[in-house]
Amino acid sequence: MGQMQDFSLQGKIYLGENVNGKPRNLKWVGDQSSLNISIETQFEERKENFSGQRNTSVRLKQGSAINPELVLRYLTPENILLGVHGKLNKVAAGTVTAEPFPTGVVAGELIVLDKVNISNLVLTDSSTPTVTTLVEGTHYKIESPTGAMIEVLDVTGITQPIKAAYSNGGSTNVSMLTAQPPIRYLYMEAINTVDGRRAIVHLYKVQISPLSQLPLTSESLADFTLSASCLSDSVNQLNDELGAYGRIEWIDDEVGP
Repeated sequence: MGQMQDFSLQGKIYLGENVNGKPRNLKWVGDQSSLNISIETQFEERKENFSGQRNTSVRLKQGSAINPELVLRYLTPENILLGVHGKLNKVAAGTVTAEPFPTGVVAGELIVLDKVNISNLVLTDSSTPTVTTLVEGTHYKIESPTGAMIEVLDVTGITQPIKAAYSNGGSTNVSMLTAQPPIRYLYMEAINTVDGRRAIVHLYKVQISPLSQLPLTSESLADFTLSASCLSDSVNQLNDELGAYGRIEWIDDEVGP
């Protein structure tokens, strides 16, 4: 049986559901910089009171914690969702009719429409019985079709509110702080790049903390850190070979018959 000695590990990391102590619906998180695991143990200490030295006479273990830290390089909606504790909503491409601008808009004001990646924009006013169609370049200009931002140039003779009709592209929305902290099963197949040997890492119930920061603008290639704490798994903790929090499987050279 071979043993890892010098090591420099790489490998794919997957997150999924914990169903009865086993991984389900695993999804690769993409390229990552590092996975670090810290183990902390809390003790209550008592100092003796007879020697004049106040030496430690006993330490009582109060509890233990396993805290993973995962640095991700792929900025995907699913990865961001883990750190912002939100919900993911798919918005389909389609068309919008008669979306009203705010009332009382003035020249120079920037208006953002409800949907993104717009095309075929037509703006009309609220005059009756005959509506007025606004002219691009005279009454308005499209500041950003991707961001659906419209600059109002002139509202002279226009009855407000202005109404927008347009086609929109699809999008994926990630809300922030609208859900409970996510709990995921972490699975990694680690490769020792020194000698090619492999190990499997299991963390059964990883509860991910909110992001401390997300570098949305940067002068160089960026990544972001997910900090987490492992919860005890009620199924696996009944087996000492599996443990309550996780395990590392070192792959032997031998294969089965």
